[in-house]
Amino acid sequence: MAGHHTRVNILVEGQTEETFVRELLAPHLADFQVYLTPRIIETSKGHKGGVVSFGKIVHQVKLWCMQDPTAKVTTMFDVYGLPSDFPGVGTWNNNQSASLQVATLEASLAASVSQPNLIPYLQMHEYEALLFSDLTAFQYADVPQVVIDAWQMELAQCGSPEQVNNSKLTAPSKRLIARWPRYAYAKPQFGVLIALEIGLPRIRQQCPRFNEWVQALESM
Repeated sequence: MAGHHTRVNILVEGQTEETFVRELLAPHLADFQVYLTPRIIETSKGHKGGVVSFGKIVHQVKLWCMQDPTAKVTTMFDVYGLPSDFPGVGTWNNNQSASLQVATLEASLAASVSQPNLIPYLQMHEYEALLFSDLTAFQYADVPQVVIDAWQMELAQCGSPEQVNNSKLTAPSKRLIARWPRYAYAKPQFGVLIALEIGLPRIRQQCPRFNEWVQALESM
């Protein structure tokens, strides 16, 4: 339809994700007449970033859905670190398909928010999984080749970026920090610069769930 466009409000977990949306996702989706507005979730009055309780997630997502009913609303929260009161988190089973379990978590969020304009998305298992799409991009940040090679071996053991697993030692960001401690305090800078270096096409190719979400937004 000529002149048709869609607005999508996206609630994200932190500064890195907000910049990722502005720098990579928004320009791409604008080509599809889909216009993104990111907002960082509030944890308490005047404080932003991080997901602290399921109730706060539901409240803020529902509020934005109702405040702007003619726009779509989506989310970009990490599966790793979701609050323990998020329905389904307590029954996570490492022997079952992670992708199916994440879909169940998204369905729990949709059911609790209960607004027709919501498209729930949870990042499996963490934003940093996207950076595992092409680890050679870390050369841009002068990461030693021996470190990149070690990450490549870890990725090969997991199978794909979205399968890089979900614990205090093995979540994607924890693997990056373990071998390259600088990432711990430089995430807002390098987390997006490296994603830009990789490029959205490569990330989509390597991360099927992420790609499905982008496709859903493209077709709004």
